[in-house]
Amino acid sequence: MKEQEILEMQRLIDEGVRRAQSRLWQRAGAAHQSLVVCREGKIIEMVPDVEANIFDSNVGDPLARRRQR
Repeated sequence: MKEQEILEMQRLIDEGVRRAQSRLWQRAGAAHQSLVVCREGKIIEMVPDVEANIFDSNVGDPLARRRQR
């Protein structure tokens, strides 16, 4: 693989991970649930604030995009 192909693949992987995290955060907020994550070797419980959600409701969600068609 060429260097440019590797960089493009890594960008796509990073974008997919970011979208998955966004959907998980949105779904946890909508269900009034918390998320447990490991940051810097520490276990942290995070509670999504639905009102302060900065993501679009349909960003990266293929089911939501399909319903809009």
